[in-house]
Amino acid sequence: MPSFLNRHESLETIAAIDLGSNALRAIIARKNGNEVEIVKSFREPLRLGEDVFNTGVISPEKMERTEEAFIKLFHIFTEFNVTDTRAMATSAMRDSKNGPILARRIANSTGIVIETIKGTLEAEVIFGAVKSQINLKKKNAILMDIGGGSTELIIVKDEEIVAVESFNVGTVRLLKLDQMALEKQISVQMEKMLEFIKTYLKVKNIDLFIGTGGNLRRIGKIRKKILGRPTSQLAMFDEIHHMEEAILSMSYVDRIRRLELDQNRADVILPAIMLTHHLMEKLKLDTIHLPKVGLKEGIILSMLDTPPKKFILKD
Repeated sequence: MPSFLNRHESLETIAAIDLGSNALRAIIARKNGNEVEIVKSFREPLRLGEDVFNTGVISPEKMERTEEAFIKLFHIFTEFNVTDTRAMATSAMRDSKNGPILARRIANSTGIVIETIKGTLEAEVIFGAVKSQINLKKKNAILMDIGGGSTELIIVKDEEIVAVESFNVGTVRLLKLDQMALEKQISVQMEKMLEFIKTYLKVKNIDLFIGTGGNLRRIGKIRKKILGRPTSQLAMFDEIHHMEEAILSMSYVDRIRRLELDQNRADVILPAIMLTHHLMEKLKLDTIHLPKVGLKEGIILSMLDTPPKKFILKD
């Protein structure tokens, strides 16, 4: 057998699934010694929260679509010789009355077991991914993950979590609101967030503000591609402010065309950027760091016995 086939067969291939309120996301990673590389990513915009946050249940149509997406994933995992999989579901599945039924259907049809996790555990797993990319030693940091159904805040001091809170506000949950109601709800949630932050950290002592979630990663890409900045892994307050004003003035179609957004991203990006802008303004922060990691990368790391020396991400 050729040596490169021997090397390929010796690699351990694992997969992580994030069943969120806006989309299903999955990645496949190959472990080779002390290195882990993401080799495949998958995304399906299921919008489970669209049903759950309005009716409390997942509709039969979305149950069917979700099961079909997991079957598709199962075939991709087979193609890549995946040997271990971990799946986590977040806000929409937490809030849905029939989420356990959907989880059983998926387990029966694919063998994939879904863990519906609390917001605090979600935040801790995301922190593991962020810690692999950003040096938090001797730093006071705030991590914010904006999802479709909830926003998690993590207070970090010298690489250790000191407090975690999950707020029942997310981009899909906010979609049904008109502009006035949206601003009011964000203002209400902002006061709760500030109270939480100030309980554990003095504002003047914040060294790093870090954002994760699909919409924040997209904001980084807009910064690089549309604004012509050198990196997508941070954004300045003035840029966030400018983006919010620009997006507010654009129609849904304009956002797709001018910002090169997917159809299922063009609506939810506004609440995400408003949350980010308001919190940065209240805390007087100039920069938000935007590492290319989130829950699914954190899941991969949680599956390993020891942290890899090198974690190679996929753009």
